[in-house]
Amino acid sequence: MARPKSNNKRKAILEAAMEVFAERGISHAPTSSISSAAGVAEGTLFNYFKTKDELINELYRELRKEFDRELVDYPFNADARTRVRFVWDRYLDLAMRYPKRLRVMQQLRASGRILKDAEAPTMAITELLHSTREAAHQGGMRDASAELLVLLFRAQAEATVEFIGAHRELEPESRELGFKLIWRGLTGAY
Repeated sequence: MARPKSNNKRKAILEAAMEVFAERGISHAPTSSISSAAGVAEGTLFNYFKTKDELINELYRELRKEFDRELVDYPFNADARTRVRFVWDRYLDLAMRYPKRLRVMQQLRASGRILKDAEAPTMAITELLHSTREAAHQGGMRDASAELLVLLFRAQAEATVEFIGAHRELEPESRELGFKLIWRGLTGAY
């Protein structure tokens, strides 16, 4: 009879994968390094995740859920500008607090190994889709793809985080300017 899987071991493997991916990159991170960093045998890793791709997809899902947990006080009934700004600020806060996680998310998305089910919209993405779509309608961009708007939002947020990382002293004005560019792009408003 198989022993029940430990949630602590699963978390340790996912956290180790995140650390090893951040340090080495996905393609240069063998499962032996991940299992060693997690303090488990490589066979144990494969008891939790059948393949490296399964591990990659589960890590991607977990990192996306982490962002959703940052939105527990999301202002559902606020106007579109307030909602977009809320997501903007939380995204930047999380990325600044956990830069390795942002780096790994970028690697995971670029890897070509993320399955469609791992890309299913989370609460954060769903709300950002609604908010950016509403803002775009205000600005006359009715035909813009909501998915493209979210990708543009993420690209602007990641560029802003990268700049702030190199110029911490300019964080307040950079954060504000980045949001103004997003909002102006969506609505044409200043």
